Amino acid sequence: MPKIILDTDIGSDVDDAMALLFALHSPELDIKGVTTVYGDVHLRAQIALKLIDLDGKKGIPVAVGLECPLLRERDIWRDGIEGKGIITGKETDLVPIHESAVDFIIRMVHENPEEIILVAIGPLTNLAVAIIKDPTIIPKIKEIIFIGGMARVSDNSLDVPVIEYNVRCDPEAARLIFRSGIPIVMLGMDVTRRNATYIDSKDLRKIKEAGAPVHLMAATLLEIYWDYLQRDGSWMHDALALAFAIDRSLVKTKNLFVEIETKGVCTTGLTLVTDQKERNNAEVGVSLDEERFLPFFMERVCRQT
Repeated sequence: MPKIILDTDIGSDVDDAMALLFALHSPELDIKGVTTVYGDVHLRAQIALKLIDLDGKKGIPVAVGLECPLLRERDIWRDGIEGKGIITGKETDLVPIHESAVDFIIRMVHENPEEIILVAIGPLTNLAVAIIKDPTIIPKIKEIIFIGGMARVSDNSLDVPVIEYNVRCDPEAARLIFRSGIPIVMLGMDVTRRNATYIDSKDLRKIKEAGAPVHLMAATLLEIYWDYLQRDGSWMHDALALAFAIDRSLVKTKNLFVEIETKGVCTTGLTLVTDQKERNNAEVGVSLDEERFLPFFMERVCRQT
């Protein structure tokens, strides 16, 4: 059973919340904790705690991580809907652990050497600071599964940004992680922004029909985010990392070399992906099993637990 820590910027794109729900409903995953990163990390921790509580899974530790990018020289982007519909401001029982996300990651890796998979579905700041603070954890981390970047090695006709958000928010942290020697899987927008990861109103109805408090809250968050986008649906990028941790056959990968641009005037945050043979440093997603992912995702999300 994979032992995971979910490192998330939950509260902006709704796919983080849906990824957490997917994880909570996946008995194959041993969730050691959730850590929050980037922006209002205290609010993000409350959102995670509220979803965990609504799902009846109290006891999963949630740790507050780093608000600012590694070099503290980039503005923090907020969409302004974080916490809307889920956090009232009157909650008194949504209390994260006293340990910081960085210290929690370090401790869990030492207590579970070569067993912890860090599932990173936000900027990589927490992970970068953890290995700076304690480099001895580097050989003890089993793997990082990262939703981010863009490989550009398969279908380049996708309508996607040139520079992917999770890398753009903290490219220096991403550069450090990709150069660390830790085994890393990069599932970029080549594979996460497919029709097979897109849910719409018919899927929303199924989630509502599941009927439990956590399903109704998930439906509310989806509606709020879709209203913000002015669109009837969105991609469930982040859940793919957790699905991959359970079933690696869902994504075809290739060993490639990933470099992160940090100094370009127009290209900072760009992921440069090439095949450099002996220098290859990442397992990169190149295609998705488009028939299997969405049914797998919906079955898990709609489960009663």
